[in-house]
Amino acid sequence: MRRDSLVVATDIHASVEVAWWCLTAGRDAWWPEMRFEAVVGSPLTETWVEEGRQRSATGSVTRCEEPHLLGFRWAEEGWDHPLDVVIDLVARGESTSLTLTESGFIRARTSLSLLAEHEEGWRYHVARLKRASEDHAAEVGAHATRARTAGDRRRR
Repeated sequence: MRRDSLVVATDIHASVEVAWWCLTAGRDAWWPEMRFEAVVGSPLTETWVEEGRQRSATGSVTRCEEPHLLGFRWAEEGWDHPLDVVIDLVARGESTSLTLTESGFIRARTSLSLLAEHEEGWRYHVARLKRASEDHAAEVGAHATRARTAGDRRRR
């Protein structure tokens, strides 16, 4: 039986606010080919080169509940219907649990291999988002430590 959806999940050692910032405003650090604003209705475009030809997937942001949920619908040329993507961020103490779901493969009448290709692609992008979020959290933490240390010195 053909699957209609995929799920990719990971834990990010950064706050939900840092993960959200990296997912949206800091996106260039982990997915520079993707363009959108974190606002419902915002156009969304991903561009890449495949076999020497520029390709794109386009759509729009369908859900935005900062800093917990981002949803969008997108399609490539040749799909009968768009696919739906939902990225859910849940705070777990000082960390964040990320779950990404992409659905609609049967309705879109895509090639049988597309779900596996997207699953591999999402694993790649989610790993890059995790790394960018954790790096950003470390930078923010180091900056806060330097600021506290400087403040302590001024009070002496």
